[in-house]
Amino acid sequence: MRLVVDTSVLVGELLRERGRQRLAEQHIDLYLPERMWHEALREIPRRAERFGRHRGLSTDEVGELSDRCLQVVALNCTIVAEAIYSAWEGRARERSIRDPSDWPVVACALAVDAGVWTADNDFLGTGVPTWTTDTLDLWLRRTEEDS
Repeated sequence: MRLVVDTSVLVGELLRERGRQRLAEQHIDLYLPERMWHEALREIPRRAERFGRHRGLSTDEVGELSDRCLQVVALNCTIVAEAIYSAWEGRARERSIRDPSDWPVVACALAVDAGVWTADNDFLGTGVPTWTTDTLDLWLRRTEEDS
């Protein structure tokens, strides 16, 4: 399955061991628009710091967690250059009525013929399939059972 991963889902998954395993799942090909990758690069250390404070992690442990998160993205996500998905910008903006800032994710999904993995209802009605983590987990379980 091909999925463009929404930044908020990506960062949330990266902070949990089970989430990092899910991102490495062999049955899914993950894509991330270049613009969202830059957003994730800013967000990952910030969220890792907050996560670490809540869990009582040391500064070194927080740094290791941030590094692990970036490695998971590098190994499991294809960063799609803006030059590729920008050709779909007009169509994506027309479809991203509820949140115009979502257009890069929609454009990327259109460009690579993929669904969107998200927890954001703003992607509903954009004309691209949307997957929540729960529905993705159900699909993965069924796929593994069929293998």
